[in-house]
Amino acid sequence: MIKTTHIKLFLIILLSTVCESNITPIPTDSLIKGDTILFQQPEVEYLSEPLFINDKYPLEGEIVVLKSFIGKPNTVQKQIDDCGAILENSDEIWKYLHWEIEVSKTKYAFKKINLELSKFTVKHKNVIFSNNYTLLNFQEDFPVSFIKNKDDEKNGIITILMKTHPLSDDIYIFTFHDKKLKELRYFFPC
Repeated sequence: MIKTTHIKLFLIILLSTVCESNITPIPTDSLIKGDTILFQQPEVEYLSEPLFINDKYPLEGEIVVLKSFIGKPNTVQKQIDDCGAILENSDEIWKYLHWEIEVSKTKYAFKKINLELSKFTVKHKNVIFSNNYTLLNFQEDFPVSFIKNKDDEKNGIITILMKTHPLSDDIYIFTFHDKKLKELRYFFPC
């Protein structure tokens, strides 16, 4: 019995020594300090997966889906300039609950979602953006974007930019006021 205990102890010490000698250091430029734990992070985070309103309606899709969701818009404006347009052949901007939705004959795309004045949510993978989502939540969910893409606070307002994927210039703009998410805007440059 004593020999078995000594052998087990010897193996544990031997394995721990072998494991410690195989640790490779991580370059310090790719580390983010979260409390006292250091972990490797990607260089950039993307919101490349589809986003859904109330975990059901995509931010971009067929116009029949939008009509089943909101019914009629509060107001309709003609699209004056196609600079920054998300959809090809979009001709209207629908306004609904302080939201802006670009619309063509068959498709729609949300441009601006005001979360402060609605009880709707926007879901990305396991993250749910709502009027209860805070700056601290964002820092925990997207630590790289929080550090690299956060603007300085101005009058209690902070914006954070996130690209949709590596080969595109389109971005999501998160606007926080008093550390709570108020607006999510999709921007497609000219």
